[in-house]
Amino acid sequence: MIFDDRHIHIDEQDPIADWLARSISAAKTGTIKLDIDGQPAVKIDLINNENKIIVDLLQPALFKTPEDETGLFDKLKTAKEFAHKLTDNGVTLSILRRGKEAIKLGKDVKPTISKAITRSNDIEIDSIRQTAKLKDDLKTD
Repeated sequence: MIFDDRHIHIDEQDPIADWLARSISAAKTGTIKLDIDGQPAVKIDLINNENKIIVDLLQPALFKTPEDETGLFDKLKTAKEFAHKLTDNGVTLSILRRGKEAIKLGKDVKPTISKAITRSNDIEIDSIRQTAKLKDDLKTD
């Protein structure tokens, strides 16, 4: 990974991004549940026969990130690069907000309107409403 201006750039030959995408594709079938302070926080389902990973942020506010200087387009560029790595490794990553689909990255996406927004064949916005809510949930007040 390279930090370029205010953007984390995932280089085409980046060994860390390649390792992460390959590791995800090698994951076995199962479910990982994470509780924080006795509350369900996240559930990760691994479906190996479909090379699919479903991350359900049950309590997204628990995963708030500090304010950063990167803009929307910089974040989108990073997402596009990572989604392309997932596609290259045959993996689909679905991100849900409280059980409702928000966004998919990787192989089995069907971008329609989201292609006009993301300019990527590797990102599908399942629900603009859930994606916007997730963005708000993760943003520091």
